Amino acid sequence: MADETTSIPTPLLLSNDERRILELHDRLQELQLEIALLRAKKDFDPSTSPLTEDGGIEAAQKALLDSRSRYVLRNQVVESVIAANPILQAVHNGTKASPIERDLLPVLEQRDQSSSTLAHQSTELRALLNEITEVESQSLRLGRENVDLASELLDLAEQTDRSKTEAVNTDPERAAEISRLEGQVKLSRQRWRVLKGTASAVVAGSGVDWSRNAELRDIVLDPENDDEV
Repeated sequence: MADETTSIPTPLLLSNDERRILELHDRLQELQLEIALLRAKKDFDPSTSPLTEDGGIEAAQKALLDSRSRYVLRNQVVESVIAANPILQAVHNGTKASPIERDLLPVLEQRDQSSSTLAHQSTELRALLNEITEVESQSLRLGRENVDLASELLDLAEQTDRSKTEAVNTDPERAAEISRLEGQVKLSRQRWRVLKGTASAVVAGSGVDWSRNAELRDIVLDPENDDEV
C-alpha cells in the first residue's frame, strides 16, 4: 500500500492568484477565437464568395483548415514558450526554482509515463487491427471456397440421385437390394435413437456433473440427427 501511495503524484498546489491567471488565460483564448469568428462573419459577402461554383466550397474548406492550423500552432508555440522555463527548473531542480516549479516534477513524470503508456497501447491497437483485417480477409476467402465446395457437393448429389434412379429403373434385382438395405438402415437408425436416448437419460439421472465433461455433455445434449447411422 505504501508503494501505491507514493507512486501517485501530489496534486499541484496553486494559489488563488495562480488559478485566476490560468482561468484568465483560458478565457483570453476563447475570446480571441470568438473575435476571429465574428470578424469572419462580418467580412463574408455571399456576392463576392460564390460557394456554389465549382471549387468554391473546397476553397472555403481549405481556407478554414489553414486558419485553424495557424491558430492551433500559435497557441501551441505560446504555451510551449510559457511552460519551457518552469519545466526546466522542475526537471533540473534549478536553484532559482519556485516551490510551484518544484511541485511540477511529479506531474511531469506522470505525463511522460502516460505518454509512454499511450504510445504502447496505440502500437498494440494497430497490431490488433492488422490481425483483425487479416482474419476478415481469410474469412472472406474461406467463405468463397465454401460456396464453391457446396456447389460441387450439390452437383455430386444430383449425379448420385440420377445414377441411383437409373440403376433402379434398369435393374429390378438391384432395386430390390437397395430397398432391403434402406430398410436395414432405417431399423439401425431407430435402434440408435433408442440407445442414444437411454444413455442420455442414464447420464442425466446419475447425479454426475456431466456439464463439466465434454464426452458426457455430448451424450446428454447432442441432438438427434436423422442422418446418423
